Amino acid sequence: MSMEGTLPAGGQGLLARLLIDASLAEDLRADPEGFARLHGADPELVRRLAAVPLPGLQLTASITASKRKALVTASFPGSSALLRDTAEEDALLRSALERRTLSRPEDSLAVGRALVTAAAELPSTARVRLLRQMLAFETLWYEARVGAGEPDPPAGPPALRPGVVLATFDRPIAEIQRLVLAVRPVGELPEGTTHYLLHAATGSGPVRTYRLPSRLAEVLAACDGVRTTRAVAYRVGLDADTAERSLRGMVAKGFLGGIDGDGSEYGRPDAR
Repeated sequence: MSMEGTLPAGGQGLLARLLIDASLAEDLRADPEGFARLHGADPELVRRLAAVPLPGLQLTASITASKRKALVTASFPGSSALLRDTAEEDALLRSALERRTLSRPEDSLAVGRALVTAAAELPSTARVRLLRQMLAFETLWYEARVGAGEPDPPAGPPALRPGVVLATFDRPIAEIQRLVLAVRPVGELPEGTTHYLLHAATGSGPVRTYRLPSRLAEVLAACDGVRTTRAVAYRVGLDADTAERSLRGMVAKGFLGGIDGDGSEYGRPDAR
């Protein structure tokens, strides 16, 4: 029987922490009673864990860390490519690897936000500036997936549907992601302000990325569920008919959850 299978629920949580952070195992073995006090753990449970041979626990922790790193790499491919073989890699990934679970979109969203925060503290170089944008872009995938599980906005003024996220970068970051994965040097990557719409239809499905012209990005950014179609038109400097046609097109694509117009059409894109 595995050690995990012999432990109560609280013990399994502590064991998970030991497997994530191998240095905790050394603290545990050196002073079980002090470890129990420091971590608020049951002393008897800590004594049982301290009896596990340290080399075996360290090996298991190493294997666990490798598996978790592979999960993070797969979840943030462009960012991981920019980090690979750099001095910042271990320090930046540590915050991600310390999370107990990495299986849900909510977990990946939390990891992405932690990585964005950690990258903001790094010395600013061309690679780090690009890494910050790549982390922000790839984190948006999970923001869209988490949002996809939320209810549709109420009928009324136009608003983005759940699972739809707008973003602007000063580089074509989706194209750069492909180039980075193809090992293109950072100095050869394209620049230029670029607007995107990311759309997740479900919490577990693919996230589609659309590059938007500036005016359409302005129109969608103005759709906050408060402004009417006419207010959106005024906000972005369009006539009302042109704005309404654009918004109805976005409703048909599933990006917007409402359009006021003459009051005859609201809600889902298949409304009649």
